Amino acid sequence: MKLIINADDFGLTYGVTQGIYDAIHHGVVTSTTMMVNTWAAAYAADLAREDPNLPVGLHINISLGNPITECPSLLRNGSFVKPAALGSDDIYDEAQLEREVNAQYERFVELVGRNPTHIDSHLYAHQKLGKVQRAIVALAERHKLPVRDADTSFWRAPHFEGNFKVLPGEDVPELKEKFNRLVKNLQDSRCTELMVHPGWADALLLKNSSYNIQRAYEYSVLTDPNSREYLQRLAVELVSFKECEKIDG
Repeated sequence: MKLIINADDFGLTYGVTQGIYDAIHHGVVTSTTMMVNTWAAAYAADLAREDPNLPVGLHINISLGNPITECPSLLRNGSFVKPAALGSDDIYDEAQLEREVNAQYERFVELVGRNPTHIDSHLYAHQKLGKVQRAIVALAERHKLPVRDADTSFWRAPHFEGNFKVLPGEDVPELKEKFNRLVKNLQDSRCTELMVHPGWADALLLKNSSYNIQRAYEYSVLTDPNSREYLQRLAVELVSFKECEKIDG
């Protein structure tokens, strides 16, 4: 089985960004996706520029903070809204949405100096909201890029596994067992993307995200040598989105 372990939120805060970078270089994380309109976007871009082999995709963010274009239909009180709080994307103007998504892609290329490896979205926006999925798939089609959990004309999406999370009452031992169980249950899949959120809990994260200390737990599991040994025992091949299944024709 091929396994992509993708860390979301590269560029969210300095602690999250450094934690992801270390989890790629010293753990089993194989890929990340970068936000371009958050506190540490410039720092994340610097790391990516200095490390041209770092597999970095685009983490479209219309769920936290501020836009980079004029898109009032995507906002409440001047800021983005979590998809879970929004409920539906009926209020979204599709032209404004497309403009913001395209601008984030262009900002990524400007910051990093290369195209992203793939595209996904913050807080499942394109997996929960139909207009967002259409905008992101259209963007991916134009640039011939893979998309999380959505096929395009050029790429077949890996199976998506999003259940590697720290639930209330869980600590590192429980999370480690969860990691092993999830991977073992995925063995019948030819290629899977496991979504993860490692990071270091800095002040910005503690202030702006309810999923904060939990990221340090994820970091601990994903950099544990035993996790790599377990994957080796199962003959799991760790890959990035560069090894996705391309559709012929």
